[in-house]
Amino acid sequence: GRRSAETNAALDTGFAAVDQTLLELSRSTAMPVHQVINLFMKSRGRTASSINYWNLYSNYFKDKAKQELTQLGQNLAAGERTPSVTTRKECYVKFKEQFPDTYQDILDTHDEL
Repeated sequence: GRRSAETNAALDTGFAAVDQTLLELSRSTAMPVHQVINLFMKSRGRTASSINYWNLYSNYFKDKAKQELTQLGQNLAAGERTPSVTTRKECYVKFKEQFPDTYQDILDTHDEL
């Protein structure tokens, strides 16, 4: 059903307090607010959003292709601009294995830059 005006007022007051706490945490940790929220949700065994980390990794890979291909013992062939999707997927698997607890934070931070 519909929420009462009293319930809406309580929610507004509570949300303002949560917002202020998130802003303070963001400032004190030098992390973006969305990253603080994601970490909070992860610490409670929940997911905060449906961020597509493959898409974030694709952008990360574009900037760090040489470094990522090294994980597979590969290099870009002469004249090759972009490795195959299969190769990028293999790199993504290695990336997640290398940073199992922090890969999402790394990709979030890279996306913010």
